[in-house]
Amino acid sequence: MTAPVTAAMPQAFIDEVALHLRAGYPLIFVVTADETSAFHGVQAAAQAANKSVLRPREACDVLPLRELLGAVTPSGAVVVLDDVHRRLDDPDVVRLLADAGRFGGASANTLLVLTPSFDMPKELESHAAVCVFPYPTAAELGQILSRVCVDCGVLLTDADQRTMVRVGQGLTASEAARAFHKALLGWPEDADAAGQSVAQDKRRMLRRSNVLAHIDVSLNLDDLGGLDQLKRWLLSRKEAFSARAEAFGLPAPKGLLLMGVQGCGKSLSAKCVAGYWHLPLVRLDLSAVYGQASPESALREALRMAEAMAPVVLWIDEIEKGFDNTGAGASSRLLGGLITWLQEKQKEVFVVATANRVEFLPPELPRKGRFDEIFFVDLPDAHERRAIWTLHLQKRGIDPDTLDIDALVQRTDRMTGSEIEQLVIAAMFLAFERGEALNDVHLLRARTETVSLYETFEPEIKKLREWARKRARPASADRSKIDYFAK
Repeated sequence: MTAPVTAAMPQAFIDEVALHLRAGYPLIFVVTADETSAFHGVQAAAQAANKSVLRPREACDVLPLRELLGAVTPSGAVVVLDDVHRRLDDPDVVRLLADAGRFGGASANTLLVLTPSFDMPKELESHAAVCVFPYPTAAELGQILSRVCVDCGVLLTDADQRTMVRVGQGLTASEAARAFHKALLGWPEDADAAGQSVAQDKRRMLRRSNVLAHIDVSLNLDDLGGLDQLKRWLLSRKEAFSARAEAFGLPAPKGLLLMGVQGCGKSLSAKCVAGYWHLPLVRLDLSAVYGQASPESALREALRMAEAMAPVVLWIDEIEKGFDNTGAGASSRLLGGLITWLQEKQKEVFVVATANRVEFLPPELPRKGRFDEIFFVDLPDAHERRAIWTLHLQKRGIDPDTLDIDALVQRTDRMTGSEIEQLVIAAMFLAFERGEALNDVHLLRARTETVSLYETFEPEIKKLREWARKRARPASADRSKIDYFAK
């Protein structure tokens, strides 16, 4: 038996569509990732507006559309068109829809187009209303889960229900019902296994979008060497998404822009934020956005999905590669859409954007209001290199006390954290090849054979530092001052 997918319909959507129907709008586009649930919502809106609903399956061709335009009922009908969005590159179809929008009235049929995309031909923009069918809220997912539990004969604890609902956020009602049903088949099992099943289904759904990807995180701030100032900022906001913070009147944090030298921990920081705050991590791939048929529509839908998963950390890696700074074409429109969303978003989506090449960063992006803070991540100082060496050695079961850490710290001046990690790995291979325990000789030889990023790009890194000096907050404390006053 298939799990019911119905839940309480989103009342705001029903009211919005019903209002347009009563006002005699002849053409309505409903943007939805869940055609089945959206159609149920349209039915409820039509009932509220005292209108009948027709759903002809063949109405994607020009001739059936023309016939439908001529069919009028006494109170007007809502004619739901499922596949017309596939034909919007046909001038004849666009003309028929434009005519419907131009000559419709309160007594005429309303053409309602169900579409997964925000795209609309410019000829229709002045004639059509656009309504967005929302992703289910946590409360609506809870109702779906309750009905699936009844269908499966499963009784969940309140804690297990909250876990399942939390994992299911970001799925449509239909997707959630299928995922819950699959997870609960064969119950009793442990709740963790059921939650993991739902999470796997959600990862598959996100992969199909080709734009968003769910990132599994098992890291926290202890896995991040150095960057004391950034860590302190994150520590002070750990409970920022809690009910207690909301009751106190704190606004939800918007996000961070992390700029700096490659390999110094910007991407790792995004993962550590999610792990430390116990939030899911989703990566937005801007290059994949450009690869879609309609990049603007793909970006809007990706941001809508991220909001449905809130609270969530949204990671935008190397954001400067997604936008040129010429202010032209699709790049400019995408940038405008993202900036508007960053400025106005109400959902608890914490954005961590990283950038390496500030000269390619659009000047509008770092302005106040888009992000809570802009941090500059520089090459690690001696204290941070010591922490990084210790972290990567211990991570591989090597006792740092058996090595000359002072010498290693000194020899890796102006090296990045990722370069130090690679030195450890290269030295381990050398020790393994010789059948020896890892020692200083292996590590120092690995250093001798490595050309650092700074040695290759010294002018560019100096220019980046100068740019950030007046524009960004250092992610690391100035240890020279701390050491001076500690004497």
